[in-house]
Amino acid sequence: MAQSRSASGGAVNVFRRLVVIAIVIATAGALVALARRTTSALESVVTERPVVPEFRATAKASTWFCPGVPGTDDSISGLLVISNGNESPVGGTITRFTVDGVARRQRFAVPARSTLEIDAVIGTQSQFVSALVESQGAAIAVEQRTVHRAGNALAACASSPSDEWYLADGFTGADSVEQVVVTNPSLDSAILDVSFVTAIGERAPQSLKGVVIPPESVRVFDMASLDARNEATIAVIVKATVGRVVVGRSQHYLGRGRLGYTMALAASGVSDRWYFADGEKAANVNEEFVIFNPLINDQQLTFIVAGDDGVALEPLVVTAPAKRVTKFAPTSLGTLAVGRYSAVVTATSANAATAVGVVIERITTRQAEKSTASAVLLGVPRPSRTWLAPAGTAADVADSLRIFNPGSLPATFAVTYLGPAGDVAVSGYDQVMLQPGAGVSITLSGQAATTAVSVTSTEPVVVQRSVSRGAKQPINGSAPLIAVSDACAPTGAC
Repeated sequence: MAQSRSASGGAVNVFRRLVVIAIVIATAGALVALARRTTSALESVVTERPVVPEFRATAKASTWFCPGVPGTDDSISGLLVISNGNESPVGGTITRFTVDGVARRQRFAVPARSTLEIDAVIGTQSQFVSALVESQGAAIAVEQRTVHRAGNALAACASSPSDEWYLADGFTGADSVEQVVVTNPSLDSAILDVSFVTAIGERAPQSLKGVVIPPESVRVFDMASLDARNEATIAVIVKATVGRVVVGRSQHYLGRGRLGYTMALAASGVSDRWYFADGEKAANVNEEFVIFNPLINDQQLTFIVAGDDGVALEPLVVTAPAKRVTKFAPTSLGTLAVGRYSAVVTATSANAATAVGVVIERITTRQAEKSTASAVLLGVPRPSRTWLAPAGTAADVADSLRIFNPGSLPATFAVTYLGPAGDVAVSGYDQVMLQPGAGVSITLSGQAATTAVSVTSTEPVVVQRSVSRGAKQPINGSAPLIAVSDACAPTGAC
């Protein structure tokens, strides 16, 4: 029998949410009204194409572009995690790209309703090895795991290449290593313009204009060697004037408040709204939102921050100057209670003729006894009714999943994992009601955490997760899930 639970709230929370909306309108005034017109007029600028990967479960084929793992250090390895939720086996091809431009191809087959892990490098000697994973006959979902001595990292794979990519955060303090990994998966050369922004402003060296990336090859940009050494702020823009590419960021933190390793896919565009479901205010946690405005006009950002009970703080307005990086730490607010919180960030412009859109990443550094680890998480540009985590989540922790309902209607969600006979409902989470503005933590254990996990909701929600950084690492990392773009609600409404 299905179990029905309710996470937070009731009519009081709905009322308070309406009060918050009223406050936003009152404090922003004409700016909000203008922003609505601007968003409509500039819809194609902000939402014409996906900013983050999307999964089409009903497609007859899938194409995934994984950002890359180091390929010359024997102490570092990588895995391609391929999930097949179909009733039949699915086959395909992996193409590995290297700095030398010699692509290597391998066939694979994933059994029905199972997850397959494949070596991302297979003895290939290259500074970084990236991959294109293609399936035939049915859709699959793919993620990339880097196994690193400073902590494992789980990265999203792009569902398509793009002619523009953005990274909001970057760090080379205390000789930390930041490498921007660019892959050209095409049979033709790509031509790039690369620029970056530090605390003193934008830099666009002549040596980074018109950079040619040969066909089926990888190019690595070490930020410290590009005159960005010992920087606490580095945002990066990669624009292809010819062709389309895939961009990732490899980051090894070595000090000045950050430790550990992360690998992340860049954002393939800007968005006028970003969502975060898994914030935390605690004595052992340091969190900071890093906002990059790559446009030529200043923007106003409205932060709505709410605890899991759905009661929001008064909206906070932060100015994001053009071509600059702005940092904001909600956890420094005395009005924010200790515990978990969610955030919605909306960008607007005072000029209806100008575009809107920023890129926001959140940096979280946690301490546990003698260990410290930093994690970077790109926000979610839009909620979805269905989310997929091909590589699963961290097991037996309070926040294997974090789910946030940013809408105005209650959402009923279910959590399932991929079993031999198909999706299996997680006991206690097969029918949970989440009130508007509320968030909830989900604990998963055993097989439910270590195989592909799905969250399906009657209303669009935001889902983020904790992931293991390795058996000997006491602190978990963070990772996005993949939005299922063609999923419908259980009622049949899409």
